[in-house]
Amino acid sequence: MPPRPTMSIAATLAAHKKKTSIINKYQPIGQTGPINACQYNTTGEYILTGGVDRTVRLWNPDTKFCIKTYEAHGWEVLDLAVSPENGKFASCGGDRTVFLWDVMSGMTIRRFTGHTQRINAVDFNEEGTVLASGSYDTTIRLWDCRSQLRAPIQILEEPKDSITSIEIKGSDLLAGSVDGSIRIYDIRMGTLITDQIFEPVTSVSFSKDGNCVLASSLDDTLRLMDRANGTMLNAYKGHTNNKYKIRSCLSNSDAYVLSGSEDGNIYIWDLLEGEVVHKVEAHSKIVSAIDYHPKQDRMCSASVDGSIKTWSTHPVGS
Repeated sequence: MPPRPTMSIAATLAAHKKKTSIINKYQPIGQTGPINACQYNTTGEYILTGGVDRTVRLWNPDTKFCIKTYEAHGWEVLDLAVSPENGKFASCGGDRTVFLWDVMSGMTIRRFTGHTQRINAVDFNEEGTVLASGSYDTTIRLWDCRSQLRAPIQILEEPKDSITSIEIKGSDLLAGSVDGSIRIYDIRMGTLITDQIFEPVTSVSFSKDGNCVLASSLDDTLRLMDRANGTMLNAYKGHTNNKYKIRSCLSNSDAYVLSGSEDGNIYIWDLLEGEVVHKVEAHSKIVSAIDYHPKQDRMCSASVDGSIKTWSTHPVGS
């Protein structure tokens, strides 16, 4: 049995825990070919998707209308990140390029090049001034969004295999790699913490308070790790994930763990108990991406079957 969360972390998470929620509604909002990424903007009003058709699309989840299509990539789009003020977003993909976009005009603001292989992951810092990209070439590169310099401001070369997922929170940059490691860089202090789980890591994310790290890996397992000491606090099983990159996330209250699956389902676990509370028959093929609404009890999912769906939840008995 994995260790229970420390009292401080457990108390924080329990304070946010709600009654068991149920999926009560979904709306298919579009088909664009196999989709690799879907993400809400920071207010949850819109959804961005990117996929094999080399486009990024902006959707209104309430009207199911595609508001805008962004075209510049020469290969499939693999990841997306929205700037904190929602005016810009970044995309990356198989063409080894990161594009910085203006949401309203649909024009590219900057194009960052330098990676030698496909770029799997991208994220902004909390000020929206620095962009990080992680690549199959095993490097993470940091780019200054305000400068016109073409070179990255820093290159992180510690990983030994492909970078699959990154997230920036404060001065910490979290990275997952196929080499079986979870790395946390303190960009400001120049320090590095490395935790080994000895399985290829495909998705990483911080809890809202930054005390925990959620990691998906290719052994059909999600792990909740203590950010301070690397202890595994809990493990989540039941889904299928042993071949493909599948994204996972926490609910906006940190009460639930969510993941797509290679069997076309969405799995939802109680964070503290580690038990599957819902198995949602979501898509006809692999659920490649999932994201939780930043404020409401809603989530979006995307699949290799080309569909995007939004789901709403409510507490039992409400």
